[in-house]
Amino acid sequence: YLIRENVYNKKSNFALTPKQLREIFYQKRWQNIVGFHTRNIIHSGHEYIQKRSLEISNADAILISPVTGHKKSGDFKSEPIIDSYQKLIKDEIYKPYGAILSSFDTYSRYCGPREAIFTALCRKNYGCNSFIIGRDHTGIGNYYKPNESSEIFDKFDLGMNIIKFDKVYYNKKNNLVTDKKMPTINEELIVEISATKIRDALIKGEEIPDYIARPEVIEICQKLIAKDLNKIFH
Repeated sequence: YLIRENVYNKKSNFALTPKQLREIFYQKRWQNIVGFHTRNIIHSGHEYIQKRSLEISNADAILISPVTGHKKSGDFKSEPIIDSYQKLIKDEIYKPYGAILSSFDTYSRYCGPREAIFTALCRKNYGCNSFIIGRDHTGIGNYYKPNESSEIFDKFDLGMNIIKFDKVYYNKKNNLVTDKKMPTINEELIVEISATKIRDALIKGEEIPDYIARPEVIEICQKLIAKDLNKIFH
């Protein structure tokens, strides 16, 4: 489900209110909605946890809700994030599940577990009954422990289904993206997936393998960088 734009404004034209989203859910007859918070373009790790969450929760659809407010220097701007998600939703990569893109027009706080609770409650207000928490959700650097943002949900009942994921990586041996690390596998066959790796490769003009991110997503970023580096990063 895509929002039509009259003016090229990634913040205002994709920011739906809770009332608007709930009306769309009602019209689409979606009752079980997974919420996903992000401040990055989509890569294969995020795509994996999104699709896995839809499967294990038996959901009707996913609400993709990227932060479009102020972020720290080096973070992705809203244009490449929204453009990449819009492209993949048009390509129907989430089928047979529904998908809707609505920007979260606030700023990133980088306060780890406290912000994790905040991001979950906001998506509950939008109408989601499940929410994805990834490794180091809403953290910054090594300030918080990697699982600190997920462990806080063991102390609070938000009335939501919290779907937790640890590190996601690419397994070269089996040619798959997974969160299940095999204890016997050679570490050289493991590739961690992160937006930081993508950002660094884009800046250096290095090739980004399609097991890290879809070629169409990288193409969107490369076109923006060709115009102006400031169009893609804060």
